Amino acid sequence: MERFTLRKNDYLSRHTLGYFHQLYLGYQKPGNPDFLNTLKNMLNHYSNYQIEAARQEVYDRVRKDLPAIIAERELDEVVVVVVPRSKVFKNPSQLGFRLTIQDCVRVLRNNGYPNIIDGTECIKRHTDTKTTHLHKFLAGFYNTGHAPYVGITKATCHIDADKVRGKTIILVDDIYTKTVNVDEDCIEALYKAGAERVILYVIGYTQHNN
Repeated sequence: MERFTLRKNDYLSRHTLGYFHQLYLGYQKPGNPDFLNTLKNMLNHYSNYQIEAARQEVYDRVRKDLPAIIAERELDEVVVVVVPRSKVFKNPSQLGFRLTIQDCVRVLRNNGYPNIIDGTECIKRHTDTKTTHLHKFLAGFYNTGHAPYVGITKATCHIDADKVRGKTIILVDDIYTKTVNVDEDCIEALYKAGAERVILYVIGYTQHNN
């Protein structure tokens, strides 16, 4: 796991600490965490076995990394929040990432980390936005919604402010890509909802955008 800094910009009003588990090198490249693409499951064509295997990959990393962040930053209590998917999905097979983070929080709370609070459902998408990682036409997938703009999280999501107000948040996402600004906008929305501090944690950090 490595640290990085999200620099303040039009989307984000302050520098923010981030952590990533590994580099995202490009789909199907050697060593790339392709299981993250499996969990997106945009066309619902992955089997339950494949989805569960991908969930285990995420679980193994998060189960180790969240306590490490808490220890390094000497945090007394954190609320774990997940960046919502771009679409208002109804199929549980497309929610594997969030469900895995929920499972991980539950296990950690039951095994010596009662200071980790489950806030994985406190940001809920109510309006579709454009999927930013898709760079070519995908038959059967309709990439509707706006591309990222300043304030898109607040405009397209409901945020449970009572869950985050005055709290330290670890915001979890699958892949961070610099210049896309989805995570930056989500962090800013949490600050505007009253969060005291936000730390971003992602599984993959897109290498070619360093």
